[in-house]
Amino acid sequence: MHYVFVYGSLRYGFELHHLIAKSRYVGLGFVEGYIMYNLGGYPGVVKGDGIVWGEVYEVNSETLRKLDEVEDFEGLEDDLYVRERTRVYFDQKRRFFQDDVNIYRYNQEVRDKELIPEGDYSARMGMPKLVNYFAYAENTNPKVLRERGVNRIEREIRAVLRGYKLIFNVKCRYGLCANLVEQEGEKVCGYLYLMTIEQLNHLDKHERHLLRYMREVVPVEDDLGNKYFAIVYMVNDSSPVGEPGDEYRRIMEEGIMRMWGEECLPWRRRGIG
Repeated sequence: MHYVFVYGSLRYGFELHHLIAKSRYVGLGFVEGYIMYNLGGYPGVVKGDGIVWGEVYEVNSETLRKLDEVEDFEGLEDDLYVRERTRVYFDQKRRFFQDDVNIYRYNQEVRDKELIPEGDYSARMGMPKLVNYFAYAENTNPKVLRERGVNRIEREIRAVLRGYKLIFNVKCRYGLCANLVEQEGEKVCGYLYLMTIEQLNHLDKHERHLLRYMREVVPVEDDLGNKYFAIVYMVNDSSPVGEPGDEYRRIMEEGIMRMWGEECLPWRRRGIG
């Protein structure tokens, strides 16, 4: 298998995305040391002091060969694009990254081409961005998602966040709502939703994004141990930890129990409810 970073017409919503749509989406990320130009209907990147945003997929060798054909890469000196390896970061703090990711670098003259200084072709063209979102509390419940305006999820899988513990210390209308704290040896069960950033934005007002919960990026794993980089809501809060109220617990149980067993309900293990 191979990792590939796509930043133009192969991204979600564009005309060539069907070539990798069935491949495993690892996450939204960025590369450093490149700048982007508009080549007329599609972008290209060259070496430079900038940042380029894109999507990382895990593809098989056959798919990579198809991408080489599309990008006119044959390993020759005058190829339109050169495929090379780079590092992709998945969070602004640069805590999480993937090395040895393939990127197609434009191999022709860019003089007189339009610079895209933000390095984000999807944003420039007004196209939706694809993100991974990890839900671990009430947003595991489809009824809650619909009530909050999330009406389309591209893909849903069981996922585990390792090295974190589920606690209840955030004041909310249910009493105390869920939060995450780092703790070695613990894990949190939930669901990895593949969705557009526009769908995720519907959740911001309910999570009181920036006022209460913050968006963070964490690595989660599926049942096969494959790693994904996903957005999660959490609070840096040292308030006393309590127990979930009856209604909140019921909502979470309906969500988690769809695909998980009782081992993923920590309050059941403590004999509560």
